[in-house]
Amino acid sequence: MKKTIFFSLLIFALFFLLGSNVYSVNNNEQGKREVLVAQIKIEDEIKAGTVQYLARAIRIAEEKRADYILIKLDTPGGLVKATREIIDLILETEITTIVFVYREGGWAYSAGTFILMAADYAIVHPNASIGAAKPVILGTGEGAAEKMVEAMASWMKSLAEKEGRNAEIAEKFVRENLTLTGIEAKEKGVIDNTAEDVHEIVFQQLGIINVEFFTIKPTFIDKLFNFLSHPHLISLFLTIGGLALIMAIRSGEFEITGIVGIIALLIGFWGMGFITFSFLGIGLLLLGLVLLLIEMFGEPGFGILGIIGTIAIVLGIFTFGAEPFFTPEFFDATTMLVIGAALSLCVFFVIVGRKVAKTFKSKPVTGSESLIGLMAEVTKELNPRGYVKINQEIWSAKSVDDKPVLKGAKVEIVKVEGNTLIVKLC
Repeated sequence: MKKTIFFSLLIFALFFLLGSNVYSVNNNEQGKREVLVAQIKIEDEIKAGTVQYLARAIRIAEEKRADYILIKLDTPGGLVKATREIIDLILETEITTIVFVYREGGWAYSAGTFILMAADYAIVHPNASIGAAKPVILGTGEGAAEKMVEAMASWMKSLAEKEGRNAEIAEKFVRENLTLTGIEAKEKGVIDNTAEDVHEIVFQQLGIINVEFFTIKPTFIDKLFNFLSHPHLISLFLTIGGLALIMAIRSGEFEITGIVGIIALLIGFWGMGFITFSFLGIGLLLLGLVLLLIEMFGEPGFGILGIIGTIAIVLGIFTFGAEPFFTPEFFDATTMLVIGAALSLCVFFVIVGRKVAKTFKSKPVTGSESLIGLMAEVTKELNPRGYVKINQEIWSAKSVDDKPVLKGAKVEIVKVEGNTLIVKLC
């Protein structure tokens, strides 16, 4: 046990030192120049994980007092709920926002077009493509109901009008699934400009000479939750969660199956937008704490509940990396600490759990119960009672089937009743 605790503390200390190094690096900032531009890159589908990354990035830009937030966009589209939250973030920040569909051959379809229209500056690579924003039903590919199309078209129109862009063309992105290249979109007045790279935007179009760029990249946690929020995985989590709860209820064994079901449903509900990121974190933290308490103070287990509880707590803590009361520097430093603590707890529960399991399988080493399975020699005929010798001791014995056993025969002890050994002939 002492070795287990020492090993767990050693792992925790190692990650504490690594976390301290991360913290010192992140605070080694250069002096600001006249104009500060924060660069953010959003690629792939727009989903719940994208919202968390962008929220964190905008908060960092605000803390550094950036003059511009430049979002480099390349996406085929995504979920309406996540798109709405991203647009709210863009509209609410006081920093000037630039959304740039930056890649030749890139695109900003569907949700990407809405995000483009929400920016203070909407800029597209001449050979990129935007539009195709007609809503479809998730998982089917079928078009949404007419009232949904009307609502989305009105939303697109209002975003375009906000910045004085061609609202009529913007509506067609939704109603007619219109697509345009960057050049075509500029000619029709639905975007502000075209550009082939960031420097063209900043130096030529905005006329900025003294500029400092800094890029806010997604952290490991951003990537993890972005992966977990993939629409196909969200459907899988909801399916697994529902089936696991049904199995747990029908079998009455809630210990493992039910807990896995709850965790899967929490992640699925968050990915679909039914619950907030904070609620997901709180739910995982509470579930993890309950599991750890059961593991430590309940019936002896094999460490499985402790490991699941640790994982739930770690995921819960990671969700708070996107919350306002966690500064980015603090979260980067604590990330390594959390991982170290999690590994330490897992090691502790695995080793302790195995030792507990081993004790369940092993035979008692003290008392009369330790005699079960041992061989003895009959010193007085069993008829059906008599005596046997084991470990230089004479014990009262009885044959298991009440049949006589002759003196000198070898017998096996199968049971102990008080001071009498129940034996069978070998």
